[in-house]
Amino acid sequence: MTAKLSPLDYAFAVGRIKALENYLIPARIFREAAEAPDFKRAAELISEAGKTTDRLREARTPAELEAFLEAERSVLDDTLGELFLDKKLYDFYRLADEVARVAGSLSLLAEPFFLDFFRLKIDLANLKIYLRCRYAGRPVSQFEEKFVSGGQLEKKMFLDNYSSNLEDFAQLLKATSYERLWREGLNFLQAQDSFIAFEREAENLVMDYLQSAKKVTFGPEPLFAYGLARRQELKLTRLVILGQMLNIPAFLLKERISQTYV
Repeated sequence: MTAKLSPLDYAFAVGRIKALENYLIPARIFREAAEAPDFKRAAELISEAGKTTDRLREARTPAELEAFLEAERSVLDDTLGELFLDKKLYDFYRLADEVARVAGSLSLLAEPFFLDFFRLKIDLANLKIYLRCRYAGRPVSQFEEKFVSGGQLEKKMFLDNYSSNLEDFAQLLKATSYERLWREGLNFLQAQDSFIAFEREAENLVMDYLQSAKKVTFGPEPLFAYGLARRQELKLTRLVILGQMLNIPAFLLKERISQTYV
């Protein structure tokens, strides 16, 4: 029988993660990079802040940028694969953005931090599905087909209010952490016909939640949080550098930049 893991068993891993956290990039750097005169300067700003290799600076095409990001993600996953002592948690980390796949396996999670994280992700996915279906005038059956079970928000609440005013739906979220997400996302959607603000605020809620892992001295939580923080950082790198390559206006790029872990 395998011995039960203790939080102290993660002492070395957490020490390694705390060192790696020093290389994470704050959101202000991505905002500065979005305003850079060209993608080369943007890449320099991000590389200098993250103390990375010259590979990002050397990327001159979208394909080269994607190759860099894929290599960085591979290194990240390999590193965490070595540090996670519980391979079940590592598997959940790998699938953190695929809530529909993990929803049926949440009973395997005994740790509150991880269980509540996925409940949050499921709620955010359902809110986004609901808003998209309502805004596009889709029938309630399409929402029901895509609804993911396992979150804190009950399916009945969505169904009972499927014909109600979208602005009024915010009142049902007052007792949750989702009211601001809904109001800001809906306002921007109605003004700009874009889900950018909703997606940004959803990512902010996730990052806010992950911040609690910083208080954990020993355990797998800091590994999980760091991995997702680094993945988000790579997404922001792609957003800004690719946006610069495609000459997307800085104000649009900055609108999409979410909070970071540091």
